[in-house]
Amino acid sequence: MSEPRTEAKMPRPWSAARRQAAQMRLCLLFYLGLGAPGVRRTYPECRLRAAAGRAPDLVRDLVALYRGEGDAGAGTVETINFRSAAVTPAGGREKFFVKEFPRGHAWHDVERALRCSRVDRAWRAAHLLPRLGILTPRAVGAAVTRAPDGAPLEFLVTEWLERGIPYHLRLRAVSDDTEARRGLLEAFGDELRRWHDRGIYLRDLVKNVLTRESDGGMEYWLTDLDQIHPGRRVTRSRVLHQMRQLARRCGPLAAEEARAIVGHYLGTTRGRTAEAIEEALLTAEPAEPA
Repeated sequence: MSEPRTEAKMPRPWSAARRQAAQMRLCLLFYLGLGAPGVRRTYPECRLRAAAGRAPDLVRDLVALYRGEGDAGAGTVETINFRSAAVTPAGGREKFFVKEFPRGHAWHDVERALRCSRVDRAWRAAHLLPRLGILTPRAVGAAVTRAPDGAPLEFLVTEWLERGIPYHLRLRAVSDDTEARRGLLEAFGDELRRWHDRGIYLRDLVKNVLTRESDGGMEYWLTDLDQIHPGRRVTRSRVLHQMRQLARRCGPLAAEEARAIVGHYLGTTRGRTAEAIEEALLTAEPAEPA
């Protein structure tokens, strides 16, 4: 049985001016590539960056294992989906996450030339977000190589998050516990406000939030950081887009659940925005469970 709920005092969201200042600061740090130290090295088969304190050879070996080019017995690869895997070097106790970014279209070549490709964005965000108090797996390295047809392939390597569970799956696991479910929904409203206050916006947010229980309570970790464009402001339409995502992955939502999310996202502020968010949460059609 759940413990009796105690109503926590909800901090006020940041003012529009403070949020705008945070957005500008994030843009400056991000696009100048500040706060992302590392070692650059060129090998015959790839170019890579290794995070401070990490060996470039480790990054090269992890990417080779992911691509099936490692020696027999060099390690294990556990496929997560067709573009990512958990990789563990032989004899190592540490597991790593490797994600592949293929060339999708010509615009990716332009981004790469401007040093703002998908792996560049993920690399910078993985260094910057912790400075803003946002949890995300620590970057280990990034590499650029070529496919057999000559097309560029990019890879990001991060630390593996032990005991991390996708948010929507954790919520689904407590679907019969009204109090636990509401607590997770309220916490998501709090976290979403924190991310938005700091200028963080991911287009496909809900499926890219990992949760982990710790002594301090539930932790919320952002992943898939290549989606982050600090120049992409958190507008009303984008907030509604993410609220619809939440409802589709975690719904159907009860009216009191929708009000609780709005209260934790907007604080005591009411008005048309609150009404629009509630409508988005209550009218979005839930997706079929994956």
